[in-house]
Amino acid sequence: MESSFRQRAFQLLDHEQVGLARLVNGSIIFLIVLTLIVLFIETVPGIQKQYEPWFNAFEYISIGLFTIEYFARVWASAELNSRHPWKSRWQHITSLVAIIDLLAILPFYLGLFIYIDTRFLRSVRLLRIIKLTRYSRPLNTLTQVLKNELASITSALCILLILIVIASVAMYLVENKVQPEAFGSIPQAMWWATITLTTVGYGDVVPLTLAGKVLAIIITILGVGIAALPAGIIASGFTSETQRRRDEFQAKVMSLHMINNKLPHNNSHELELLRIKLGLTMKESKSLIHLSTKGHLTADAFKHCPHCGLSLTHKQ
Repeated sequence: MESSFRQRAFQLLDHEQVGLARLVNGSIIFLIVLTLIVLFIETVPGIQKQYEPWFNAFEYISIGLFTIEYFARVWASAELNSRHPWKSRWQHITSLVAIIDLLAILPFYLGLFIYIDTRFLRSVRLLRIIKLTRYSRPLNTLTQVLKNELASITSALCILLILIVIASVAMYLVENKVQPEAFGSIPQAMWWATITLTTVGYGDVVPLTLAGKVLAIIITILGVGIAALPAGIIASGFTSETQRRRDEFQAKVMSLHMINNKLPHNNSHELELLRIKLGLTMKESKSLIHLSTKGHLTADAFKHCPHCGLSLTHKQ
């Protein structure tokens, strides 16, 4: 009884289905957006004083609903691994999305026992906007891409930082005597170098000497390419991660096909859990399974896992 009720709760909170599940998740999204709108309105002094009781009542209601949602997700997360429910729940609690959910409600309860500045409490409510990433597949994918490409992005940023230092020193040497107020020290020159290399170009500080202008041209040209490196890395990683997730889902379809000697249905519980984990839409998962049924994918196409290279037919 508990298992079936828990499975139903899991489906309502984490499945992209029509009907009640879509209504539940749509209501949560609406509540998040509404709390942000109320937060913005509260910062208007006249309105805040006039409607303070209503704002407080809304905050209590929203906190109550977010608290119920948090504990419901923790409880239902046992469905991800029914053999080890508490292990599954702990993995959920320590996940990034669950930590964000907790931070959205925790300051309110801490404020009941210790004094916390109300301005701080209002500001913390802005964390609720991050909860929207749960309902956005591209944002979830982007988070994973940033993790995957962290080393490459860090390298690109290090190159940018080195160029900023070099440009700052060079501009300090050629512009120091002419503009001591703007280039009187290397840290002062670093402001101009950073703004120029990142192609922002506020124009509040500009070189006056011929050597400074020539140097500025070189730095600006370098900045166009260097500043675009992180964006290119993220774009490439986003495409690769999207394809990797589709490949992993396809590999699972073919693996189940070879084990059961028939293609699985799109409502397979195992495939549904994988779909949620990979952040695929129901339309994508149906399309991939349908592609298999049409014979475009064969067992030979996925004899090996596209990620680890192990044989899908290999028996442990």
